[in-house]
Amino acid sequence: MLRVLRLGGAVVVVLVGLLILAGVFPWASRTLRQALTMRWSRALLATLGIRLRVTGVPPEVAGGVMFAANHLSWLDPFLVLANCPAYFVAKSEVRSWPVLGWLAAQSGTLFIERERRHDVGRISASFTELLRAGNNVALFPESTTGDGTALHPFKPALLQAACASNAYLCPVAIRYVDQAGRLHAAPVWVGDMNFADSILRIIAARGIVAELIFCPYIAGASHTRRTLALQAETAIAIALSLPVRRTPPETPDGPPDAAQ
Repeated sequence: MLRVLRLGGAVVVVLVGLLILAGVFPWASRTLRQALTMRWSRALLATLGIRLRVTGVPPEVAGGVMFAANHLSWLDPFLVLANCPAYFVAKSEVRSWPVLGWLAAQSGTLFIERERRHDVGRISASFTELLRAGNNVALFPESTTGDGTALHPFKPALLQAACASNAYLCPVAIRYVDQAGRLHAAPVWVGDMNFADSILRIIAARGIVAELIFCPYIAGASHTRRTLALQAETAIAIALSLPVRRTPPETPDGPPDAAQ
């Protein structure tokens, strides 16, 4: 019964999202769009039975902020969006997801094809423009999902946008736990799991608490993209008490490319 209620509720929330994107977003101000996105994200999490616990607050600075988070689940962007507006970057495969892919595209998500050498540079340039215009952007520098027991090395290429725009970088630590504080496996999406299987695991689970920790921000203008990656990785690892895997050496700083 719980699964049916949650799944039905999620369908209703998604349909409402489609109506908002089609009927309100084209004429809404940026402020209204951001408020609606935050409320919709909170509604989706609540409908799926996920309790959100936030530590720290997003930085309030003039201009845009880049959020860099560890990556565990397709739910991760909604945790961030439930608290602050941001343009996300996602792998190109997300665009083909039923319904949610369209929702992501219409809400401003940028899709990256990592196998194309120049696509990382394209996204970095787009992020730089958004930050300079006062918009927030967000990404997952691990470029893959983990199981919550360790961090993958943070890739620095897209962090170049924070340097180029003199924006602030805010590391964000994400963790899914149960009521006792132990890691909860249901939201984690790794291996060969498909999207439908992930949703079914989540709606069948009880007691999921999503912890979102906003770490102190870092001035992008004072660092290279590699040092930004190291500092963000370290801040998140400390916040989650996880081992630190240092970012592999890269070529000297310059325009980012797909190899990084």
